Amino acid sequence: MKILLLSILQSLFALLGQKTMSTDFTITVQQQASQPISYVGTMTMHGEQFALEAFGTQAAYDGKTLYMYNEDANELTLSTPTREELYQANPLIFAKAMTEACEVTETTAKEVTTITFVPKEAVGIDRITMKVKPLTQGGKDYAPTTITMKEGAQTTTVLFRNLKYSDELHEYVLKPEGAFINDIR
Repeated sequence: MKILLLSILQSLFALLGQKTMSTDFTITVQQQASQPISYVGTMTMHGEQFALEAFGTQAAYDGKTLYMYNEDANELTLSTPTREELYQANPLIFAKAMTEACEVTETTAKEVTTITFVPKEAVGIDRITMKVKPLTQGGKDYAPTTITMKEGAQTTTVLFRNLKYSDELHEYVLKPEGAFINDIR
């Protein structure tokens, strides 16, 4: 099972490094005993570079600079993100990083593999669960369908929809015309 698991994770992360992934997503945040709050957005990703739009904000990361654009304020903030800031912005980067720091298990049922990451040491996250499915019947390439992060009383779930891989290249930079630039790099 551990060899299959490593093969599934390696295949998923290798594909994210070779192809451009585009997806719609819904993030749902649930605190114990409260109504969940959901947000929808879109994301494009290649390796660790990404562009996303959600919460009325656009973000892009070109591998060095994080661009955050707030349309209401017409402000573009440029920063050099910490690893933790990247993990908050992109759960797939976080899952990849957690592979070494966690006990990882997997179960497969009806073409969906559930991969569970439980940190070996306390890091604030209690558990991450990622569901992946093969792109084709019996295929070796996988696509994420959901990622759920449990942190104390809060559960955050990212549901991926309309996920596609392509060879199309993107520029992961934001350049909104007339925006106030807040450069904190």
